[in-house]
Amino acid sequence: MNRHVLRPLLRFAVLCFAAPALALVARPVAPPAAGAGISQMVVAYYIEPDTLNPYATHVLSAKELDVVEGFEATDDQMQYLPHLVREVPNLTNGGVKLTADAMTVTWRLKPGLKWSDGQPVTSADAAFTYKTMIDPSFRVDSRAGWGLIAAVDTPDPLTVVARFKEPYGAYRDLFRYLLPKHVLDGHDINTYAAYNRSPVTTAPYVVQEWVPGQYLTTVANPNYRDAAKGLPHIKKIVWRFVSDSNTRINMLRTREAQIAWALPFDQIKPLQSASGIKVVVHPLNAWMHFDFNLHRTLFQDVRLRQAVAYAVNKQDIVAGVLGGLGRPAGPPVTPLSWAYNPNAYKQYRYDAAKAKQLIAEAGWAPGTDGIVRKDGKPLAFTNCNSVGDATQDRVQQVIQAELRAVGLGMQIHNYSPTVYGQIRFQGECDTLFHRWIVPAYPSLSQFYASDAMPPNGLNEDFYASEEFTDTIRRAERTIDQPAAKKLFWQAQEILGRDLPSIPIYYLYGAQATTTQMRGLVGNPTNDGDGWNMEQWVLEP
Repeated sequence: MNRHVLRPLLRFAVLCFAAPALALVARPVAPPAAGAGISQMVVAYYIEPDTLNPYATHVLSAKELDVVEGFEATDDQMQYLPHLVREVPNLTNGGVKLTADAMTVTWRLKPGLKWSDGQPVTSADAAFTYKTMIDPSFRVDSRAGWGLIAAVDTPDPLTVVARFKEPYGAYRDLFRYLLPKHVLDGHDINTYAAYNRSPVTTAPYVVQEWVPGQYLTTVANPNYRDAAKGLPHIKKIVWRFVSDSNTRINMLRTREAQIAWALPFDQIKPLQSASGIKVVVHPLNAWMHFDFNLHRTLFQDVRLRQAVAYAVNKQDIVAGVLGGLGRPAGPPVTPLSWAYNPNAYKQYRYDAAKAKQLIAEAGWAPGTDGIVRKDGKPLAFTNCNSVGDATQDRVQQVIQAELRAVGLGMQIHNYSPTVYGQIRFQGECDTLFHRWIVPAYPSLSQFYASDAMPPNGLNEDFYASEEFTDTIRRAERTIDQPAAKKLFWQAQEILGRDLPSIPIYYLYGAQATTTQMRGLVGNPTNDGDGWNMEQWVLEP
């Protein structure tokens, strides 16, 4: 979520963010149709949210629907913007202070803020958010950084002082969402449907209706912090859940929808030349990656992990599956980041012969069916992802064939997003293939640090390296960016050596809209493309 000084690199007019290719979605109950003018709009959305609790969800829907917000967010240039606070704290403006080995960050809330139910927003909400995030009973997607806060002080209703045990570079990624104390205090936030399906919020929109399996309607929040400016411009948005990408695009062509969310790569060029339609394409701070479950014995031998890296032809995947609309990946930090190390992982260029050599060195020999064996057992393993993305499915199948060609038997098992989230956390698959989309500040510890294994983080590789953990901790605790960059580079080199994960390609995002839509600007980070939705205008 952190916004560096870095401007995104080349904004290639390409994409590899693909959309689902499931059966057509039945819509027996029709929501209100989009009206004339700018008052309401329909979005053909690719997935139904699991929850709108912003810290618990495994997908970006809560943020993309613009029904939650917090102290800060990032713009399309990966720069931080103040939302609920007067300014983004830093060393220059005195909001961040370093003392010995500790750090203090002070946020000052904007005066007069109200929750959507009319109650005042105060520093007590921030203290409650902190208390909730460090409560181990709250099932969150990630607790990265929260445990470094020793205390949160609230000297007055508008001042929040976080006292960190040590410096933490990604402090701006905390309090990304504010939880309403007066609504949630005393409830089990894991199961409290009244909030999880319709958050009390300060964001531009609130949930009006959610019909499971069909649509979700949001309307303008009358207590939105910028409501006096007439924002948001579009007063009602109907989010239809349409998993099939062709159906989403047809809804846009027939004007049943004004936005088709999450375009498949092979539809970009045709839509760019379609009358009355425009396509917004942008690079994402995201990558697809192939992960090894190091709790399993099979891939404990690094030579087998290296063999997989040599066997996957990233260039061919980008050229053949993505139609040239992507970028082969190096380390698990994108070129948009100031911390990107172009030298990490570069040793793993496609080399099937090298892959076979490493497999043989690890003691595996070809069987009669082409799958290698050791002690009479074939080298067969599962690879898991969530269903709903046609491009990811095709890439997964290509990887399966490439590994089969060097003697590795990969079996694909994909699940619904909710089930997949549980499977990842529980380590039920041998390998994983999925996407990370991350904040502006480099996000490595939450994926790979030894103490970030579920449920404490997203280290679903169960990778335990004290060398890496120490290096990345020092990187994230170094506020000076040039000094931090050296440590981030070292951390990426360690990952390239140990190979708990293989980034496959860096992602792009694309949405298609009618030409009447103005203001939709893609966001590279996990703030999502709805980051400035209150500024969108739908012309008559």
